[in-house]
Amino acid sequence: MKNSKSYKEERAEIVEKMESLVNSIEGRDMNSDEQNSFDSLNEKVENLNKMVSRAESFEKLQATKVVKEERENTPKEVRSYSFQEAMKQAYTGRLEGLVKEMHEEGLNEARYTGQSFKGIAIPSSILTRAQVGTAAGNATEVMAWSDQLEGQLVLARMGANFYSGVNNMKFPVFSAINSGFVPESGGSAPAANGTASGITLSPKKLISIVNVSAEALTQNAGIEAALRRNMAASVASTLEDALLRKTDVTNAPTSIFADAAAGVTTAFTTAGAHAAEATLIGNGVDVAAGRVGYILDADAYSAAKALAEVSSVSALLDNANKTLNGYQFAVTKNLASDGTAAKDHALMGDFSKVHIAQFGGLDLLIDPYTDGGVGQTRMILTSLVDGDAVQNGTAFVKMVQA
Repeated sequence: MKNSKSYKEERAEIVEKMESLVNSIEGRDMNSDEQNSFDSLNEKVENLNKMVSRAESFEKLQATKVVKEERENTPKEVRSYSFQEAMKQAYTGRLEGLVKEMHEEGLNEARYTGQSFKGIAIPSSILTRAQVGTAAGNATEVMAWSDQLEGQLVLARMGANFYSGVNNMKFPVFSAINSGFVPESGGSAPAANGTASGITLSPKKLISIVNVSAEALTQNAGIEAALRRNMAASVASTLEDALLRKTDVTNAPTSIFADAAAGVTTAFTTAGAHAAEATLIGNGVDVAAGRVGYILDADAYSAAKALAEVSSVSALLDNANKTLNGYQFAVTKNLASDGTAAKDHALMGDFSKVHIAQFGGLDLLIDPYTDGGVGQTRMILTSLVDGDAVQNGTAFVKMVQA
């Protein structure tokens, strides 16, 4: 049987013949031959109408089958993998069903990331997908863990590039490559216009510990969203603390703040903000780009709120538009967290130069003993992460109050 489109096209051709026949009569009645031809064509149209209806009905049935097959072929973890269920099974030590299946996938994935597991392996395919539950017949969707992680990163909100589920031991990133014009023939080549710079991100082990009550593991059906959010928040805070510290942390990602160009060493001032802007422009940074801005600690933020761009006319910090000196800004306690207390710290730069990666999956280990005396279960989450910025010394300026 042909499809409905073919029958419709065939019907359209016959209708055109009928129209031609009617137009040829020029207002008179049909003779017997013309009537027979018209009736024959009309009969074919009626038969084709039935064929179109039959074909369309069959195609609807086929479409239903395709939807069913797509649903049945959708990986199980997309629909129903639960961090809560993984925690329960890690608590008992008995793996089964989907948790066991995904654990084995995570172990297999570890061949590419060099990851080792002491608890339950949660593969990257789980981390990048939402969890969908249908309790009591009502579908609910919980945001993917990787989305939760990215959402918790101030650097990501400022425009940093975030990559989740990277399954390579090393992840090379290149900045823009400078170029120049070369003559088509004769003459000499121009002087080099610059060199390509880049970084290679490689897995750094990050361990986060979150305490949950034993009751939450077995009684609270709505804990899934909170689990993902809190686990991601713990990882994000530790990662960002390393990326924004005043000095590098051993075994951690390189600090972007530590390697930035030096700016003013006074309290945060309007002149200091202008000087940082001028430094970036002098280094060739396009400050009109959408991802240039400031990150401040609480002290610098407090100082910035009191500053005026023009005395008694306009403030340097515009809370309504969320801008500082005309650029986006964010505030975090993680900036220069190892710096001197009650001193201003700020970072200005092009955050499109920042790259953050989360490698492979997660290692989920449950410890019911350490805090068992207070009714708490310790959840130990191990992840592999890294981050850095290309052109650190030219794309960023740090301001550290002496």
